[in-house]
Amino acid sequence: MISWNALLSGLSQGGNLGFEAVFVFREMMREGVELDHVSFNSVITTCCHENDLKLARQIHGLCMKRGYATLVSVGNMLMSSYWKCGVGEDVESVFYQMSERNVISWTTMISANKDDAVSIFHRMRLDGVYPNEVTFVGLIDAVKCNEQIKEGVKIHGICIKNGFA
Repeated sequence: MISWNALLSGLSQGGNLGFEAVFVFREMMREGVELDHVSFNSVITTCCHENDLKLARQIHGLCMKRGYATLVSVGNMLMSSYWKCGVGEDVESVFYQMSERNVISWTTMISANKDDAVSIFHRMRLDGVYPNEVTFVGLIDAVKCNEQIKEGVKIHGICIKNGFA
């Protein structure tokens, strides 16, 4: 399995080798290779590069069937794939199905839901997840797009307080 996953991971990160990565993933299934979170993360990366919504949904279904969809790393990749394909409701669906969430999960939700970004940020903080630089970039972009000047000033203050300014 390690060799298969190494090959799949290399192809999926190659950018223009998406077809080959999907082919290797299908071969793994045909050969009866035990798929794991690394296998799924790699093939979902291909969906991200290719903006292939149909494939993303097929892989998501397989992740659910095999019990990997609730894992943080797999869920984050699914969310990213759906976001890049422009399907915000699927981003939310994956987020709420995850057994736990990290800063990447929350940041993706903030970036994918500009209208609710501030309330999502507050829920993130209540959940005990510490924001990072990328979180603030997404949040500032959201308040800028929604012309929320008061919220922007508050977010700027939080950035300064947390050493991000």
